[in-house]
Amino acid sequence: MPKQARKLSIALLQLILFSNSYIALGAVVMCWTTARLFHLKLPALFLLFIFLGTLSSYALHWYLTPIAPNYRERNQWNRRHKPTLLGIFIGSSVLLLSLLSQLLPYLCYFMPVIVATFLYTAPKIDYRPFRYLRQIAIFKTAYLAFVWTFVTAVLPVLVDTAPWTAMMSLWALNRFIFIYCLCFWFDYRDRDDDRRSRWLTLVSMMTHQRALQTFYGLAGCFTVSLVLLYVHGMTFRSILGMGTPMVLVAGTVPSIPDWVSDYWYYAYLDGLLILSGLLMCLF
Repeated sequence: MPKQARKLSIALLQLILFSNSYIALGAVVMCWTTARLFHLKLPALFLLFIFLGTLSSYALHWYLTPIAPNYRERNQWNRRHKPTLLGIFIGSSVLLLSLLSQLLPYLCYFMPVIVATFLYTAPKIDYRPFRYLRQIAIFKTAYLAFVWTFVTAVLPVLVDTAPWTAMMSLWALNRFIFIYCLCFWFDYRDRDDDRRSRWLTLVSMMTHQRALQTFYGLAGCFTVSLVLLYVHGMTFRSILGMGTPMVLVAGTVPSIPDWVSDYWYYAYLDGLLILSGLLMCLF
């Protein structure tokens, strides 16, 4: 590949990954999967709202994140593109407000999500009372997984006002475990930065052996949830689609400490969110 074309390809890849468009697409695919699985009828602008909301929240999160003393790809991209992140946050927020005016009947469902999403980023704001939230950052991994689960596995059901079932509860539990497993390794990677900043999480205090034990315990719980979903009527093909991404995570876990590139995390791990939804629909 010519040098100029290679540089352009890398720049485009970084823009997609580090502008948070990729992870926002993941949120859309997961919501769409929930709607398809339970035959939900979502408002026409709902998925666009989810995309812009995810884009806006992550842009603010990374804009407020201090530049860490490392040479990771994302860290370097953020340092060069702080104005870009701020522009994405402002632009997507303006569009979100416009969408909210057309989705007013669902505002009671959206407001808790907006507040919960803001609270995840709030500890990065260096003013009282936001500083006090740093004292409970130890639970941020589970909190992030909970917010993602609510947005992608619960919110579509609430918006459709469909009757809640036992399978929906198991689906939400399964998604929480899967998302937590992905967030787990992001936090494990950032453990040195967390220790320097004293924003310790449960994951950042683990040894590698304890991290592996915890992950495999979570993978076991994930497997149990698949069995329960099958018992409650989910098709084997859907179970296979849900389970495959976790198998891929488990298969690469032994080599995770050797992953020095951000592309592995933001393309591969985040990509498993998209793959999970696509496999569910394909199968």
